[in-house]
Amino acid sequence: MRLLVLLLFLVGCTAAPPAPAPTVDVVTLNLWNDQADWPARLGVIADTLGALRPDVIVLQEVLQDSAKGLANQAETLGDRLGYAVVFASVDGPDRAKRYGNAILSRHPVLDTNWVRLRPLTDYRVAAHARLDIGGRPLDVVATHLHHTMEGGAIRAEQVADLLALLDQTAGARWVVAGDFNAPAHAPELSPLADRAADAFGTLHPGAAVSTLVEALGHTPRRIDHVLAGPGLTPEAARLVLAEPVGGVQPSDHRGVSVRLRWP
Repeated sequence: MRLLVLLLFLVGCTAAPPAPAPTVDVVTLNLWNDQADWPARLGVIADTLGALRPDVIVLQEVLQDSAKGLANQAETLGDRLGYAVVFASVDGPDRAKRYGNAILSRHPVLDTNWVRLRPLTDYRVAAHARLDIGGRPLDVVATHLHHTMEGGAIRAEQVADLLALLDQTAGARWVVAGDFNAPAHAPELSPLADRAADAFGTLHPGAAVSTLVEALGHTPRRIDHVLAGPGLTPEAARLVLAEPVGGVQPSDHRGVSVRLRWP
């Protein structure tokens, strides 16, 4: 009896194992504006992302063109998924045609911001949203950098603009995601890459994968990235929306899905 009481006492005093640190799931996808069969592609993208239920979705090449009856693609997708939408474009809200980047969140949006990327005569922007992820603030930046192979100097300027935005909005863990039009190890990305972890590359070093769809005429390259700032640890990463579904290619880019763990 005395032994039983002692065992019960010891069991009662045993500390419960600590709960695992929370995670945040992020997907980035170049939407390919309204190319090919957008209604069919929308269905595939919405079904796939609806099944994944990431915390955050970052989109590039988002188009709205009321002249041809095209609603804002990010808002259409956000409505289907039940996500809040933050859209940024150099085209003002009164314009019939708007083109830019978007952040979709299934968590509350605390603040938003956006900046125009150099050269200022171009249409490139970075969208920023501070999100409340289970009581923890997270800054998400969506971007789409200059596209030419020889445009490293332009991308370097745009990376400097991204770093200035991160400094301006400092105060939370951060993620920069999007179509960088360059590999994560490209020299022009190094000022940002030195402060962040390339989630896919960290977990799959040397993997010969392409985020561009070769069947649509692209040279294979991994140019779409999720870069996790200090304190966020990549835990999982894979390509999504990578293959045709029912004969429908979701985009000319493959999506990147990552899971990041908080400290």
